[in-house]
Amino acid sequence: MASRKKPEQKIERIFYSFTEAQEFLGVSHQTVYKLIEQGLKSHKIGRKRVFLKEDLIKWIKGH
Repeated sequence: MASRKKPEQKIERIFYSFTEAQEFLGVSHQTVYKLIEQGLKSHKIGRKRVFLKEDLIKWIKGH
């Protein structure tokens, strides 16, 4: 009997790492820190800082 593999489902990520957010916004590392100081929302998971994709899009639309 052959085992059936389930088709792989691609899970859409709703958050980006710091580096991914930097690339998404097209800005430097320092600029991301400045944007955080100016109100760009970010969240800490353990020692990592992450950004919700939705928050990045809202930031772009609002500035």
